[in-house]
Amino acid sequence: MRKMREYINKKTIRRLDGLLFLVVMLLGSLDMRAEGSRDLHPSGKEGRRAYLRAYKSTAENYPFANEGIHYVYVKSGETITLASSAQGKGGNARMRLYDTKGNLVVNEVTAGQIPNRVSELAGPQLQGGTVANRYTPVYYRAAVSGIYRVEFVGPATAEPGTSVDADVNWTQPVNTSGIMAWDVSVINTANTGFIPGRVYTNVLNLSNGTAAPATTGFYGVLFTLTKDGYTYRVNNNGNNGMYFTFMVNNNGFINASTGDPLYKSLNTTTNLNGRVHSPNVADNAKQITHKMFYTLPAADLPATSQGAVPGGTTWLKNPVVKPDVKDVQLKGADGTPGQISNKGGLVEFSAAVQGSYTVVIESTDTPASFVTRTMAGTAVAGFNQVSWDGKDGAGNPLPAGSTPAKITVQLQGAEVHFPFFDMEYNKNGFILELLDHNNLNNVVSDIVYWNDIDVANPTNGSASNPRNNSHLPADLGGVDSNGISSKVNGHIWGIGGSGANGLFGDLKSIDTWTFIKGEAQTTVVFVFVSEADLKITSVTPDKGSLRKGDEITYTVKVGNDGPSDVTGSTFTFKIPDGFDPVDMVFSGNGCGAESMQIEYDAVTHTYTSKLDLPDGCEITYEIKVKATDPETGSVEVEAAILRPNDVTDPDATNTNQGVPPTDAHYECDNNGLSVPCNNIKTNNVVTYSNPEFILIKDGVFNDESGNGLARAGETITYTLTLKNTGDVNLADIILNDPLLGGEITVIPEKSINADDILDVGETWTYKLEYTLTAADISSKGVYNRANAGARDTITGDDIEKESVPAVPLQPGDPGYDPYKPDHTYVPLKVRSFLITNPMIRQRIK
Repeated sequence: MRKMREYINKKTIRRLDGLLFLVVMLLGSLDMRAEGSRDLHPSGKEGRRAYLRAYKSTAENYPFANEGIHYVYVKSGETITLASSAQGKGGNARMRLYDTKGNLVVNEVTAGQIPNRVSELAGPQLQGGTVANRYTPVYYRAAVSGIYRVEFVGPATAEPGTSVDADVNWTQPVNTSGIMAWDVSVINTANTGFIPGRVYTNVLNLSNGTAAPATTGFYGVLFTLTKDGYTYRVNNNGNNGMYFTFMVNNNGFINASTGDPLYKSLNTTTNLNGRVHSPNVADNAKQITHKMFYTLPAADLPATSQGAVPGGTTWLKNPVVKPDVKDVQLKGADGTPGQISNKGGLVEFSAAVQGSYTVVIESTDTPASFVTRTMAGTAVAGFNQVSWDGKDGAGNPLPAGSTPAKITVQLQGAEVHFPFFDMEYNKNGFILELLDHNNLNNVVSDIVYWNDIDVANPTNGSASNPRNNSHLPADLGGVDSNGISSKVNGHIWGIGGSGANGLFGDLKSIDTWTFIKGEAQTTVVFVFVSEADLKITSVTPDKGSLRKGDEITYTVKVGNDGPSDVTGSTFTFKIPDGFDPVDMVFSGNGCGAESMQIEYDAVTHTYTSKLDLPDGCEITYEIKVKATDPETGSVEVEAAILRPNDVTDPDATNTNQGVPPTDAHYECDNNGLSVPCNNIKTNNVVTYSNPEFILIKDGVFNDESGNGLARAGETITYTLTLKNTGDVNLADIILNDPLLGGEITVIPEKSINADDILDVGETWTYKLEYTLTAADISSKGVYNRANAGARDTITGDDIEKESVPAVPLQPGDPGYDPYKPDHTYVPLKVRSFLITNPMIRQRIK
């Protein structure tokens, strides 16, 4: 082959078209291999030379600037060679090499210079080589297999302004960032030749200079390797951005919220954060930067490798995987197979590779019962879920009931996007060719797509024509294009333009893409749309107030206002702490049923059941509970009915995707409406209190004569103690004591405050005197009782209590009367006369 090249003179080479010449170069012997500028500008190349613009800039025409970063995969024992025309030119010029761990192992400012065009074409010397015209690079023998990072830095930071033809002698400028020639090569372990196809870059920041930009441009050819194993040949074909950025990725420009491709160009080159994945950072599950090689990628590249790359590892040459999908099915947003609500559903499928998808949902009725809906986005390799809002292509919800439909999912593989940033001219259109992975000499396709409708009209030169050549259907912003051959129209613009300003691509981000389609996978389904207005009709207690130990029955009515029947709706009835379940009666009323019988949870104090409620049905629960120790005050119970998964309740369906129904409050609070829902009803008209008080009566005889005996006219001091021992304040206190004249009006001594409310824990003490009568003396004691009445301030109920003695009498005590066991008794000691026989006269002596 060396002899064959020697016989090919310059005139002959110029007659070869770009493809034939590239094949000839690739078939060259290994001992002259160089990867870099020589591949872009081989002998006989037409057009302009592209400088490598090599410094970290914030200029808007270089949104992803870096210091000329390249990557090279090598095996242990192989040697990396580095060379640049900027070496030895002073200023910032240098080359750096980082090992697989990211350690800087070469930082060279002088050695490795490519001195001129002749040397550039001749390539690097093997170690110890003396072949004429070849330059001596910097050598680094790899101790570890993996990916090494190379950085080329230009002498200065100014833009390279001088334009240079591709196939002429050149001189490296010393006052710009532009590097005329650069090379990274790999020498085999025996030092007998070079191994091509090991060097790649993620982004190229290039410059054609500024002289006569409309006359010619950059004709460099590159090869793009995709993550799914496909190879594209990219011929720039004379485009001219003067200062421009070029990269290849899988999604082009993206929706900042979803990460899905826009399939559109942008009217700017600034504020791109979140709108395109940076090629300078690691890939993720959805965003992939494809790799650009100067030659066909080496066959011995591994599928993945670790190294000095973003993220520490990256893919390289994967086996070609067809972009097929399988296991297509529809689930509701809450997970029910085949059933959706107004929240829509999820189209699930498994993708063989990462790529863009289209999902088509269409009616199989005749005539169609809804307008076909198409959705597009980015799939990851493996399991995918595509959210569907349940609406058709016209934006209308699908009709309620069961609707036959088919769902078709198709994946786009080998998808590549070529964003050009600040590319003023693309007068010939660039040529993009997918190569046959079984025979890389064959071209499978050269079709390209674009959509420039958001790019402003130029004031200088032509716009793209057509402006919209998108494969997407009209409802997704495209024109359902079948694409255009890039050899016919590789996204042409800038015809008739001049200079640098006002052109269609000036400071714009222009995307061109292509792909192959996998086999479409279709599944036929019945889409069941369920809508039911579930409601709690009423919660009715059988009494209004409760005391400790009382039982109460709540009658709860639960209904479905349709239109759909519902199976498995969740009913709950929550009671407060301090109540125990007693009994429950369910009545289906001839229409409803319990699919799960009601149960009581003592921890949450909640009854729960599952109800099957046909349209128009209302069922009844009678739930009896007992007040054991609740809090005083209003007794609030709550009944609720919760929609099943993937049933639309018009006023009780949360609008948050991915949140199934688990709580009726959440469904009502997040229904997106400004009206309350009817799924929850509380009742708090019942009041509970435990009013208790005691009235203690104590009496003490006052021996006012001091003789130790009682006589009429002396007094007894009575102390009446009224104490609130319950849990509710008492009002309207009325104290009666028949012995002391009936209703007591004396103001008592109050232990807490002076108001007329007997507060919880408060004691009122009354001091009263009673004057003994002859009858009392005759009875030798006084029996009596008092009583008190009060109003429960919680329930309003009246309560009464009889007094109890301070010291109750026990059987055997003096004065004990079994008929008066709860009376207060004050014994009276009186004078006793012993009379024997009154008829016996006694003599007075």
